[in-house]
Amino acid sequence: MPTKVLLCDAPDGLALLQYALLRSGAELEVEAAPDGFRAVELAARLQPEVVVCEIDLEGLAGTELVRRLLASAPGARLVCWTAVASAGSAAEMLGAGAVGYLLKEDGPDGIVRAIRAAASGVGVVLSPKVARLLADRFAESLRRDQELEESLAEATGKLDEVRAAKAEFLANVSHELRTPVTVAKGIAYVLRNRDVPDPEREEFLHQLEASLDKLMGIVDEILTIAELDRGTLALNLQQVDLAPLLRHLAEEAARRYPEHRIDHRVPDPLPAMADPGRISEVVRQLLDNACRYSPPHESVSLQARVLEEGVVVSVTDHGLGMAREVLSRAFEEPFSTGERVLRKERAGVGLGLHMARQLVAQHGGVLWADPLPSGGTRVSFCLPADRGQRVMAPPVLAPEAPRTP
Repeated sequence: MPTKVLLCDAPDGLALLQYALLRSGAELEVEAAPDGFRAVELAARLQPEVVVCEIDLEGLAGTELVRRLLASAPGARLVCWTAVASAGSAAEMLGAGAVGYLLKEDGPDGIVRAIRAAASGVGVVLSPKVARLLADRFAESLRRDQELEESLAEATGKLDEVRAAKAEFLANVSHELRTPVTVAKGIAYVLRNRDVPDPEREEFLHQLEASLDKLMGIVDEILTIAELDRGTLALNLQQVDLAPLLRHLAEEAARRYPEHRIDHRVPDPLPAMADPGRISEVVRQLLDNACRYSPPHESVSLQARVLEEGVVVSVTDHGLGMAREVLSRAFEEPFSTGERVLRKERAGVGLGLHMARQLVAQHGGVLWADPLPSGGTRVSFCLPADRGQRVMAPPVLAPEAPRTP
């Protein structure tokens, strides 16, 4: 019994198909339609076993043509014979229900084999070129899926790190706040006693003031980081002489850390474009870190110099210093400290270095750290000397001279 075949193409394509089928000698009952609408009508009336159609016709075409032909003849197997050499188009047609996708550039002989395969129920028939295009598309899809999985894993890892950093920050802040709050509560309790001698009362008041100053410092750091993250921090940039400011900060650190000697080498004058209050925060943080991470009686140095790139300020400790990975993490991530909270021996909530780097960047400068061959760490920053100047990279500094024992 002959196989009923419906052909749908423009007149030139139909002539070529009919000639190829005639030459094949196959036992076929062939009907032809020159457009999609006519093909749907014939499919509904004839119920062909195989439909061969060009998908790029005027009017009814593409996936809509494929779906309507298969809806009109549910038992038919549809093969696309087209000039559209596209992996995307082939995927769409196969997804719409076609069982073959052949290219006209391969010649009509493949259609004869495709009709036989479709009539016998064999699986999908593809043009070799289309098969390669689909394979390439599949490989590309797999590569993108892998990249997306890696990106998702990286994002998940970063999210976990952020969550861990926040949890550590909360624990760290609780640790830092507990001491001054406990001191303040104890002093308030003692001061209720009217019999406390005046000299002792003055000492208690001094300790209370110091505890409150520490609390305010922690709060100020958190608020500054919040402003930096929101992009709402406003600087009062002006031409200032940093020399007296740096000397004052060195003397302040010497009073705060009497167990360390604070050496300072600051030339006069030291003109820079800066916000004096914010740069004071930066230098204070660097001095605090240097003293906290140095053993008692080790010296800490504050040095300033004028270079072509701008004004460079360096704080150097000659003690334990901080490991390079700890410094890198502290620069890039807020709430990073050099120690775990449960074994903290040094003060700090982990905002200092990150905040200092961000503040210097807001000035148009850069901040960086160098390990020293003799031990310890030198943290430096460079500020523009004039308005409109911007420091693009850390300047090269002379290596630290080895110390004699």
